[in-house]
Amino acid sequence: MRGLLIALLALAPLAQAENQLTPWTSGPPTGEWSAPWREANIPKLKPSTRTLQEQDDQLVLRIEADSAAGGLLHPLDLPGDKAWQLSWQWRTEQKLQQARFATRAGDDYAARVYVLLDYPLDSLSFFTRQKLRLARAFFDPDLPAATLSYVWDNRAAPGTHARSAYTETVEMRVLRGPEAALGQWLTESRDLRADAIAAFGSAPRKILGVVFAADSDNTGESVTSYFAAPQLRREAP
Repeated sequence: MRGLLIALLALAPLAQAENQLTPWTSGPPTGEWSAPWREANIPKLKPSTRTLQEQDDQLVLRIEADSAAGGLLHPLDLPGDKAWQLSWQWRTEQKLQQARFATRAGDDYAARVYVLLDYPLDSLSFFTRQKLRLARAFFDPDLPAATLSYVWDNRAAPGTHARSAYTETVEMRVLRGPEAALGQWLTESRDLRADAIAAFGSAPRKILGVVFAADSDNTGESVTSYFAAPQLRREAP
């Protein structure tokens, strides 16, 4: 029995390190997206084209945005006060020349990753609470209370951050800027709890989902970007 307990204790960190994101093993044009992945679109906007393809010996998500916006969403229900590490690879083939970071007219990004967070409504300002309640009532009851948006920008330097020009509940963080190499895979890794605390003052109650996206609806340009190896793992205590 003692030997079994020791073995289980040894395996505990491995269990905690299990990837919480399902591999995208199938998808258009060959089949349906692997559950629970699903397309995430914005009402009244032309959707981006999302497909899976073999590239560099791995299956990757290809998003083509031609005056369009949209992404691929993986819903989650994870405790937000734990140390979750999100990692992925991405590459883009073009810059969006007319994009401007955190402005309404130029709010387009060659590649971006959203992390959807849940916070108690009473932790938000009165104005933000009212806007969120209305948005949930009229558009989507599952709208998150807060969102981290990691972006590949054409002008702003890595480390730049600001609230979205559309809502104070979205924190924009530039991970790659104008010096980033086009057409090459780059790797990211983010401590979601630390980023959420830095952006919103406290750890979220839950992590509700991750979205991989690209958009060019404001500038009317075209861009093709790729995502690979998405992983969300809890760091061992």
